[in-house]
Amino acid sequence: MCATKKKEWIYKTIRKIEENHKRNVPRKFFNEIKHIRQQNTGLLPICKDGNNTVITQMDKILNRWKEYFSTILNSDLDEVSSNYRTRITTTDIRTDREILPPSYSEVCSIIKKLKSNKAGGTDSIIPELIKQGGRTLKQRIHKLITLIWEEEQ
Repeated sequence: MCATKKKEWIYKTIRKIEENHKRNVPRKFFNEIKHIRQQNTGLLPICKDGNNTVITQMDKILNRWKEYFSTILNSDLDEVSSNYRTRITTTDIRTDREILPPSYSEVCSIIKKLKSNKAGGTDSIIPELIKQGGRTLKQRIHKLITLIWEEEQ
């Protein structure tokens, strides 16, 4: 019943707005639009408790939400912390030697993804210069990265 009454009200209001627009009465036209926007068309504060009974009183609704979130958050925290502990003990730790240096194609794709129109870093090299450097520059950058990678190992 509330929904049908609301639809009727909206329909009548839209009709008024259309008539004001057709009559070329901008003041009434915009006032009606402003009036619609200011209407509180939100949902009524309704909630169900643990027994699936409907609650309409705001203080009871707030207490229900508080109870709901405290049970959800407390149970999730216990579950997450236990999962985290087991993950740490079961995860095998990788050494740095297992990680391979980046391939030439990886370096090329990273260079391709560099953003244009950015300022250069401390070396004052702008990204466009690296992107337009061609195959030779990409090969030399890959070689430099590989040398640094091996020295750090």
